[in-house]
Amino acid sequence: MEEIPAPKFPRSVFVAILGYTVFFYLFFLVFNTSFTLMGVDISDVLKQYLGDFFGVYLTSSFTVFASSLVFHLGAGSVFYLALHSVSSFSEKTKLKLLLAYLLAVDLLGLCHSFVLYPQIYGEFFFYRYVSFSPFLFFLTDHFSPLFFQIFIFCIFSIQLGIFIGKFWKKKRKESLFHILHFLIVFVLHQFGLLYLSLVYFSLFLLFYSRHGNIHYRSYLLSIFVSVLILFFPRLFDSFYGFFAKEEKGKPPIFLISADSLRYDKLGFVSGNPEITPNIDQFAKDSFVFHDHHTTIPRTFPSWADLLTGQYSMNHKIRDMFPSKEEQSRIGSSLFPTVLQKLKKIGYQSFAVGSFAADIFPRANFGFDSVFAPNFNARVMTLQRTVDSQLFLLPVLTGSFAGGGNYIPEMDGLSTWGDGERIVERLKTLSRRAGDSPFFLTYFSSVVHFPYSPAYPHYKKFTNPNYYGKYKYLKFVDPVSSEKPNETEIDQIRSLFDSSVFAFDSEFGSIIEYLKESGLYDKSIIILTADHGEALYEDIHGQGHGEHLRGEAVTKIPLLIKFPSNTDYQKIPEKDFYGVTSSVDLYPTFLDYFHISPDHPLPGTSLLSVLGKKDWEEDRVVYSETGIWFSDRGDHFFQSQRIPYPNILQLHRVVPEEDFQIMITDRHYQETIAFAKHRSVQNSRYKFIYIPTRKGVIYELYDRKNDPLNTKNIFPSGTIGLSLKEKLYSLVKRWENANQAGEYLLPGSLRNADL
Repeated sequence: MEEIPAPKFPRSVFVAILGYTVFFYLFFLVFNTSFTLMGVDISDVLKQYLGDFFGVYLTSSFTVFASSLVFHLGAGSVFYLALHSVSSFSEKTKLKLLLAYLLAVDLLGLCHSFVLYPQIYGEFFFYRYVSFSPFLFFLTDHFSPLFFQIFIFCIFSIQLGIFIGKFWKKKRKESLFHILHFLIVFVLHQFGLLYLSLVYFSLFLLFYSRHGNIHYRSYLLSIFVSVLILFFPRLFDSFYGFFAKEEKGKPPIFLISADSLRYDKLGFVSGNPEITPNIDQFAKDSFVFHDHHTTIPRTFPSWADLLTGQYSMNHKIRDMFPSKEEQSRIGSSLFPTVLQKLKKIGYQSFAVGSFAADIFPRANFGFDSVFAPNFNARVMTLQRTVDSQLFLLPVLTGSFAGGGNYIPEMDGLSTWGDGERIVERLKTLSRRAGDSPFFLTYFSSVVHFPYSPAYPHYKKFTNPNYYGKYKYLKFVDPVSSEKPNETEIDQIRSLFDSSVFAFDSEFGSIIEYLKESGLYDKSIIILTADHGEALYEDIHGQGHGEHLRGEAVTKIPLLIKFPSNTDYQKIPEKDFYGVTSSVDLYPTFLDYFHISPDHPLPGTSLLSVLGKKDWEEDRVVYSETGIWFSDRGDHFFQSQRIPYPNILQLHRVVPEEDFQIMITDRHYQETIAFAKHRSVQNSRYKFIYIPTRKGVIYELYDRKNDPLNTKNIFPSGTIGLSLKEKLYSLVKRWENANQAGEYLLPGSLRNADL
């Protein structure tokens, strides 16, 4: 059949879409911009930052607007072509229908996202426009994301069906062009190719005007390639891994960790079979270390300790905002990481994670590839800009066919607690590695505050009749010491439990994949955490890193499963109750692979105690506090500390280091180190050293009879003095500390500095 020339694609369509995008971008910018971050006023910081780095803000604004424009150009152009194929409306009517369609699609995506990730919109509904919160309650109470997803799927499927049906009837190139355009838009959206999308749409009018000059075979080939591209990544992964060779004695290693996961929340510990069914099943195959502790309950230094096998007081990553000089010590000849040691015997290593994994790109941990967000002022600016754009958030978080990753920095959004996308990255990396030796670190953030599991997990343990501000997440205000009421505390704890359940689902997906792919039996699989979490027990407040009281903050899970063909896995006794530390993993790895350490290590290989229940001799493990973010509030630890300014005054943005947020003032670095609370504990007692302006406070608690640490028994008996001596000796050795009276001084401090 002879091809009938099609009319030119009206420029007015693009003008209408551009106008729609600009209008709602400005609308949300004006009415939905906030200068609070989880309830904390950051306006002064933003003003200073925007004044110094206004160019970064402009770049962020362009990226956000361009992402919205690209999505609307794709959705709008496809709709217009479908409308053009089936109707003879006037151009004016078509443009009105186009704008109505874009609004309908945006609202459908928004409702889908509201139900799937209500935490992302927490500030909108609970700080900015509280009167709208009943609408969110209504949606999450009565709808599932699938309801809106079906509508979205039907809308786009109908449009594709119109294009295919039109070609089937008339065999015109115009219909082939429509099909190809649909697929190209879908591919660009699926892979989040922002700048390539801008190029494509800038040339679209030219392509459309010449579509009749393209041969049928070229169209069919292009359509075939577009469909192939959608499935190519998985084919490539399997093809890439096919050439990898397995090496005897070098099993795959999976280090799986959840931020803030408490030991006592595991089902086989708490007696709750519903909270961690997958971990409970895994525990039956694993060595379980029932009294395992982190060295420091803050993410960055905790991971630095685990991967170097050294205390933070030695390698100097002691807070979340280390300077460049402090960061450079990790992975140096003095502090090689376990990943660097294993690389010498043929291992490659990867790290995947969500927002809490932003520490991995900020130091040389030795990973060959890191698939995790970064943390700096540029990323924060971009996230705050996106946060105001309600219609864009569903696009960027996958409400439309799971794509739309136009802004990778969205992975660092703390309220986006969906682990499914991170699990898929683990699977991808595993397939690419094939049978070659590899070490894969998986770090989940869903248990970290604000406790933001996706649908349906946020409903698992929470009260369906609670409609307060903690219904979906726990807002964090480090300044406020006001304790929630009992109903709110129950809700917050239930949110935490739901987050633990969400992580268990992630873990279950990983284990299922490992079993299906034949990796489970031949792998070393480790489950642990970087630290625990206080949840309003006694006067402990909520959070981690500010104090060392109780069991919740430092006591974390450690489960290790060895390959089934090793002698270790055949040992029948798999429960160890002696006290262990996160710095024990490093020497355990070296021991397993018969690698000699370069320097003395504070930890001990756990291979020597497999099959036993406790240490033969008394052992203590060390912990210290992190940085205090706030210098205000009535928390008990605020009256038991050496004062220094809050984090908004301590930090600075360093442009030459990709706008990282760092504490670079030497005086503040030393004061932070000097002010830390420190502890040693054995299986029965915990001793805590607390420096204050008025002197050093000593606390001793009976861990068995007083797990909440409510009664200080240091003044009585000699146990406290013995543990005090062990703490002082340990700090003097590993920090090169000095002693001035009762104070422990970091090695760079002297009496004259006090």
